[in-house]
Amino acid sequence: SSGINAEYGGAVPCLDLSKDPAGDLGMTGWDFQSCTEMFMPISSDPDLDMFPASSYDLEATVKYCEAHWKTTARPYHLKYYFGGQDGFDFSGYSRIVFSNGMLDPWAAGGTANKLDQQICLDDCPNILIYDGAHHLDLRSANPADPKTVLFARQVERDAISRWTKREK
Repeated sequence: SSGINAEYGGAVPCLDLSKDPAGDLGMTGWDFQSCTEMFMPISSDPDLDMFPASSYDLEATVKYCEAHWKTTARPYHLKYYFGGQDGFDFSGYSRIVFSNGMLDPWAAGGTANKLDQQICLDDCPNILIYDGAHHLDLRSANPADPKTVLFARQVERDAISRWTKREK
């Protein structure tokens, strides 16, 4: 994707991926985190999507991470620490907000298909943000925020209030 122009008209040169393109948004930090905690095994196929062909090579990714960050790559950290989509049972957990944005490519891996189910032991709101992407609900308020994000934030505030209320 480094050959894709940052601006359709071509007036802006191609992105320089050797620098943090997001400035203070921490893309360099994301690179480290994606090596140590959140591996994203993503590939593409022009017959199935709009992206050029690209296969995922776990061995090459591990080598890159260990050479670049001088740390041990942990490609299965999320699965073993938090559980995965392959039948992980959340029934012993409580007080987790599951928020999913339908405008997000990660939505398919979320809990949006379990909105009508109790997926944990106790008090785990499962919110679907139809017109937002992941963690839009965690960003600062914006006049353009859709109603589903406003609703999600209120559900989250209510849950945190319940969880932090002191018993008398």
